[in-house]
Amino acid sequence: MHISSDKMTMFSNGYSTLRMPEDFEPVNAKDEFNDLYLVNTKIPMSIKFSTTPTLVGLPSIKEDIEKNINDNPRINVILSDFIPINEDIYYLIVSSFSDGEKEIRRNEFLYVEDNNLYIFEFTYPYADRELDDFYLNIIRSFKISVPKYIVEDGNYKLNE
Repeated sequence: MHISSDKMTMFSNGYSTLRMPEDFEPVNAKDEFNDLYLVNTKIPMSIKFSTTPTLVGLPSIKEDIEKNINDNPRINVILSDFIPINEDIYYLIVSSFSDGEKEIRRNEFLYVEDNNLYIFEFTYPYADRELDDFYLNIIRSFKISVPKYIVEDGNYKLNE
């Protein structure tokens, strides 16, 4: 499978920007922390980008995610590790779960800066090594202008 990434459009929400691959349609997501949700029905694949306030770093987040997944017998962890992308360290977790008919694969890349947790989630119905560059090109294009959330005294608010 080949996904062309020559023509990309920029997504920006005033807090961060990233390149969106062509042939993906934005979908309205009801989740407060969701910044961007894209689907390509031909593949089919979805790309979700979220920002949430956090008071903990990636090691704690990795621990929590692994614990939650290990508590769920329907999800298999394929890979869980820290990886460098650009000059930053991301936590990558690759998991798979069955929807009853087919295996669904999910690659999540998580990054923390200034009490903001940035999550890229790629979900698709098969494993394909060729997709690594596709993901990384999107993540490498990611730029933070200002933190979306200000976290103080255990509370958070939108950075207006």
